[in-house]
Amino acid sequence: MISDPYQVLGVPQTAADDEIKKAYRKLAKKYHPDLNPGNAEAAKKMSEINAAYEQIKSGNPYPNTYYNGSNASREYASSAYDSVKHYINLGYFREALNILARMSDRSAEWYYCSAVANAGIGNIITALNHAETAVRMNPGNPEYQRILNMLQRGGHVYQQQRRGFGMPNDTLDKLCFGLCIADLCCPFC
Repeated sequence: MISDPYQVLGVPQTAADDEIKKAYRKLAKKYHPDLNPGNAEAAKKMSEINAAYEQIKSGNPYPNTYYNGSNASREYASSAYDSVKHYINLGYFREALNILARMSDRSAEWYYCSAVANAGIGNIITALNHAETAVRMNPGNPEYQRILNMLQRGGHVYQQQRRGFGMPNDTLDKLCFGLCIADLCCPFC
């Protein structure tokens, strides 16, 4: 644990959630490995920024605060999902998938987030399978059903739209798919 995660993010301990998110996003844009390829110092700083943000969001910002085992694992999972959703909002789908890969609890939320992130990088079959699993695990969730419906109708809808716009097949497919993924990310904002 980081001794003072607020200091790492450059915000006061009394900072509101919005202020913390804003500081995190600013630092993430500055130190993200995609923007600093091969820069070990930036990667180290990004790791520290992520740890500080997750520590604050977990509700346990200081190492001397104690959680019992069940609360700690629930807090960690909640914090990890916040990070996954944050990466998805930024369009960093691979980073979201990396966090998901380290999570052992495969809940309906896990499959939903994985479906969105996989769709974002073009893994449509995996996205469809994970969306189906999320809906099977929690059939009453409208967001889970929405991504499943979009992925199931995707090819057919794109083919109809392509004919109407007279655009090359690949260009329209990418445009439509990108808009659908952007629309799916909105619940994470």
